[in-house]
Amino acid sequence: MEPSLDSDEGNMDNCEPEQRLEAFISRFNSELRKQRQEHIITNEDLKASSQGSSSGGLPAVYIYCANTLQYSFASHLSMGFHRKGIYASANSNETLDVMEGASASVVVFSKNYLSSPSCLDKLVRVLQCRRKSGQLVVPVFYDVSPSNVEVQEQESVDRISALQELREFTGYQFREGCSECELVEEIVKDVYEKLLPAEQIGISLRLLEIEHLLCKQPWGIRRLGIWGMPGIGKTTLAKAVFDQISGGYEAFFFIKHFDKAFNEKGLHCLLEEHFGNILMDLPRVCSSITRPSFPGDILSKKRTLVVLDDVQNPLVAESFLGGFHWFGPGSLIIITSRDKQVFRHCQINHVYEVQSLNENEALQLFSHHAIGENIREKKFMKLSMEVIDYASGNPLALSYYGKELKGKKLSEMRTTFLKHKLRTPYKIQDLFKRSYEALNDSEKNIFLDIACFFKGENVDYVMQLLEGCGFLPHIGIDVLVEKCLVTISENRVKMHRIIQDFGREIINGEVVQIERRRRLWEPWTIKFLLEDDKLKANVKSTYTRPLGTVDIEGIFLDASNLSFDVKSGAFKHMLSLRFLKIYCSSYEKDSRVLLPKGLDSLPYELRLLHWENYPLKSLPQKFDPCHLVELNLSYSQLQKLWGGTKNLKMLKVVRLCHSQQLTDINDLCKAQDLELLDLQGCTQLQSFPAMGQLRLLRVVNLSGCTEIRSFPEVSPNIKELHLQGTGIRELPVSTVTLSSQVKLNRELSNLLTEFPGVSDVINHERLTSLIKPVSANQHLGKLVRLNMKDCVHLTSLPDMADLELLQVLDLSGCSNLNDIQGFPRNLEELYLAGTAIKEFPQLPLSLEILNAHGCVSLISIPIGFEQLPRYYTFSNCFGLSEKVVNIFVKNALTNVERLAREYHQQQKLNKSLAFSFIGPSPAGENLTFDMQPGSSVIIQLGSSWRDTLGVAVLVQVTFSKDYCEASGGFNVTCVCRWKDKDYVSHKREKDFHCWPPEEEGVSKDHTFVFCDLDIHPGACEENDTGILADLVVFEFFTVNKQKKLLDESCTVTKCGVYVITAADRDTSPNMTPSFDYLQELSDNDARNVYDGLDEDERTLFLYIACLFNDEEAYLLAPLSNGLEISSGIKILTDKSLIHISPYGVLVREGLLQKIGMEMINRRRQAQALTNLADIAGVDSRKWDNNANMIENLPHSFKMHSSMCLALKKLVDRVMKIFPEIEAARPGSSTAIQPLNEA
Repeated sequence: MEPSLDSDEGNMDNCEPEQRLEAFISRFNSELRKQRQEHIITNEDLKASSQGSSSGGLPAVYIYCANTLQYSFASHLSMGFHRKGIYASANSNETLDVMEGASASVVVFSKNYLSSPSCLDKLVRVLQCRRKSGQLVVPVFYDVSPSNVEVQEQESVDRISALQELREFTGYQFREGCSECELVEEIVKDVYEKLLPAEQIGISLRLLEIEHLLCKQPWGIRRLGIWGMPGIGKTTLAKAVFDQISGGYEAFFFIKHFDKAFNEKGLHCLLEEHFGNILMDLPRVCSSITRPSFPGDILSKKRTLVVLDDVQNPLVAESFLGGFHWFGPGSLIIITSRDKQVFRHCQINHVYEVQSLNENEALQLFSHHAIGENIREKKFMKLSMEVIDYASGNPLALSYYGKELKGKKLSEMRTTFLKHKLRTPYKIQDLFKRSYEALNDSEKNIFLDIACFFKGENVDYVMQLLEGCGFLPHIGIDVLVEKCLVTISENRVKMHRIIQDFGREIINGEVVQIERRRRLWEPWTIKFLLEDDKLKANVKSTYTRPLGTVDIEGIFLDASNLSFDVKSGAFKHMLSLRFLKIYCSSYEKDSRVLLPKGLDSLPYELRLLHWENYPLKSLPQKFDPCHLVELNLSYSQLQKLWGGTKNLKMLKVVRLCHSQQLTDINDLCKAQDLELLDLQGCTQLQSFPAMGQLRLLRVVNLSGCTEIRSFPEVSPNIKELHLQGTGIRELPVSTVTLSSQVKLNRELSNLLTEFPGVSDVINHERLTSLIKPVSANQHLGKLVRLNMKDCVHLTSLPDMADLELLQVLDLSGCSNLNDIQGFPRNLEELYLAGTAIKEFPQLPLSLEILNAHGCVSLISIPIGFEQLPRYYTFSNCFGLSEKVVNIFVKNALTNVERLAREYHQQQKLNKSLAFSFIGPSPAGENLTFDMQPGSSVIIQLGSSWRDTLGVAVLVQVTFSKDYCEASGGFNVTCVCRWKDKDYVSHKREKDFHCWPPEEEGVSKDHTFVFCDLDIHPGACEENDTGILADLVVFEFFTVNKQKKLLDESCTVTKCGVYVITAADRDTSPNMTPSFDYLQELSDNDARNVYDGLDEDERTLFLYIACLFNDEEAYLLAPLSNGLEISSGIKILTDKSLIHISPYGVLVREGLLQKIGMEMINRRRQAQALTNLADIAGVDSRKWDNNANMIENLPHSFKMHSSMCLALKKLVDRVMKIFPEIEAARPGSSTAIQPLNEA
């Protein structure tokens, strides 16, 4: 309870400020003494709290202790619970029924407690409550241990039983030297989490994020906003922050529902209520309490924590806080609000957005409320996931639905949840009602349009339509975002499912009659309205508007699986209709929305006309599209749009794609504001009208218009031009090259701009007269993307250097294109797959992607680039010579290494920098880069491995004749593995995409080169213990897009790794031609060489084998500290057990797989038999072979010796073929043959 300070307040209004302050302090101290005498919380208060706890209110805790601890330890414990919002009392004289209503009891055992009969009697009653109501009981052993809680023989049976039972509970123990404060904090935290487990779900991570946000602010008066949608947990999070840090402040308070409290109590009372308790410790201060400056002098030296929860009106919060200047250094002001503009007005720049619960957290919270424990049964899991998906991580909604479904059968749960989905519960509606009512009319319309029609749509598309309605969406959508009613993500307007249903409930709740609802989206209601001429009778309207459909503003009909005829006058009376959309979300379902009697008219107010599969040859002649913003009649039967000239002043987007009967679009030339025109697949369209005068036109798509044979005349401001599959034969020079006069004009204009003082020397008027106005309407100087894919009649292209803004040029499939004079100078992506090009002109330095797949006539490749990333595809370019490929890869790797070092020195190195090359493998073995047979290699990084910037991996993939191109292409998965010095395995993995889905397959081996800055041990932040022996394995697999291994028709047959370091190296990627490999050892020779090694050398060799084969190394002795790894590797190299290439690659893959695994398995077998001997109690060191070992086993083991010998023979046979099975691919036929032979 807070002290009551309101008495006699009215009599003090005419007193001097000093007298009023003295009276206030006097009243405060008097009230405080009075409440201390009553132990602050009276029995009546506690009883009410307990009853509230049992009925779902705040929890209450009783503390039982000896009288000697009541005003010390128990008092501290009670205050700790108070700070958490839990009522607590020590040694109150409560009745049994009140005790039963408490949520928990804390029993503090001490020496005096055990000797007090009254304390023991209360203990008996506590356990009775526990048995009856399941009350939480927490024992605390204060200066005694659980073993000291002895049962006296003279005690009653009930006391003895109670003490014995309490000793078995998990409790807390306070010993000498232990911090009492820490113990209290631990007990309070534990009890709080057990009583309110739902409050803790997902809270820890969010507290840590807030802590990081606070740490970014300088010392002084720190301010933090907590922002999020209603029900997301802002108050819970703010209270958790308050509970965690309030102990470190001299003054602190938390005002829940601040605006409500302010309106009910006023500024004067709130200041007295929350700052008044500071005054009792201060000398007399002459100040006024009628303004926020009242506590100014008082608080200016105090660290204060203030939390204002659920602030709606920023002006109210400002008046209360008084501009922050009267808080002391180190103070913290926290404001929670659902409206982001509150933080701007209150000068709060650091705002934490509370995110929705993730799936696991949401499931945990819903389970707690619906079932009381984690859901494990599958029958509940499906429904639970439906609820979680619907609630989208909103804690309040999850809690509400959980409580509503609790205690019901599964069928009843489904019915109840469906009912709540169909009609949003009032409790959920109330969450958002306040935010909605705070919107103006325009913002309300925007909100309802998004909820009913535009959730998930592109934000630019939505704004364009709403702007056409006069709603100022640039402002309105920002307001909705700040009020947490919508979000903008990935350039799309997104809305929480619950908020969407709330908005739609507003529409459905306006009137009973369907035809009077302003927005319609349910298919059955729209079908009823458009199909049936007779309005439903005997339905009394609750809304006083004229009969008819005049109020309808929007219709969105998903016609999937619908078949009906629309009456000709269906839209005649819809005078307010702004949006009409008839579409199919699923083309797998049969739909048929026809107009057998034609269409009389369309509404004058239409902004959006979207009718897929429109069945008529033209739009109604009476239709006036003067307000139309978007016209989308895809897949229609249109031959022309309409007859005569129409007013198209607001038309911005026209989509008529795949209207295969369309022949005439001349009327669109009148649409001066047209920005996008999509005519893709209009196969009967023979001509494209001149549209050079449409200055706002940015995108034109004529792909698939096979009858278009000449390059279209379009706006000079065009940015995207799609001409794929057209009959165009040439690209006019005038469209891509500036005339000399235009170039001169540009140079003179630049001269005047750069040297404004030139007019002092040269007559300014004479100079400007030289700049003649030359028309450049045909020039596409602002073009960004040009798509001429599959223009099979195109044979050559002029120099396009003047297209300075062109970034993407797609000429794939232009099978007769054999000459290109020049590329745009700032081009980033170039697609030439399937062209007849023989050699390239100079490639622009800006180029990032070059795809020349299937250019069989190509014989040369330009070399050199100045920046990353770079992606080159020359697959199936079989005209490229071995020399060309080698030189290109050599220079590419040199450039990659140089650029990586430059970026590193400039601190611009990032993981997005990459390089890739795909091309046919050279027929010979004379490569300038090192690749070893097999699909894995080992490299020794050296002691400076932390300086690694990245790696270049080289992989040869072999394709068999029966290789079938998988949809989506295939990937090469690279796995980098190593062990740290504690023998713990680590790995990093990366998928490299190798084949675009639209490209044809291959028939020969191809080499893939990838550069990556992330797949190496140096990029692993957790790798603090180093790399054992500095050895790292790289493995490569071919997988499909589902990451499943491909069969033998597509396999990695060679691979290599090149390490890019921060320091310059002596060697370069241009190594000398491939070195001569040492002669391979036979298996027997290798075994003999291995047997001649010392123990350290054997261990090193076997470790390399373990690492190579991804085996655990627990059977091996630790690598000797005295063994120099480099010298050990040299010894193994000299003995031909391994081999080192100039790249540091350890080869002899077959030897490592076969001999190494054989030695490891031999050790395993010996270890297993040694363990068997240890179990039998036999000294295995006396045996010289395994058979002798079995013969020396005790009788109980010898009786099974024949079985053991048979098993050993079987194991030996398996071990002989094990390396071959290990080496074989999973699911391949090569693994079957060794098994059959065995």
